[in-house]
Amino acid sequence: MRKMALLLVVMAALVLTVIYYPRYVEKPVKDGDGPLAVYISPRYTAPEFHSPLEWYQRYHKDALNRGDLIQSDCLYCHEPEKSCNNCHAYVGAAAIQP
Repeated sequence: MRKMALLLVVMAALVLTVIYYPRYVEKPVKDGDGPLAVYISPRYTAPEFHSPLEWYQRYHKDALNRGDLIQSDCLYCHEPEKSCNNCHAYVGAAAIQP
């Protein structure tokens, strides 16, 4: 009887692990598809300091921390709901509040 109960507990643990195991989440991509796609309006040209884009995406917080930019500067071109908060949620950073 104990072996059967232990077997049921182990099987339940395995089933719960499979059901609740974290799934792969696609990285946010500029002009991509899906719920984490990052959209930036084409009516704005990218400033020179955004180049190369991959570098800027990774290190823009350093520019904010140094005081080179303030958050309100970013909001002239970026809509937080469409272009900032998807990436921030992906990496676990605080959401941008307009």
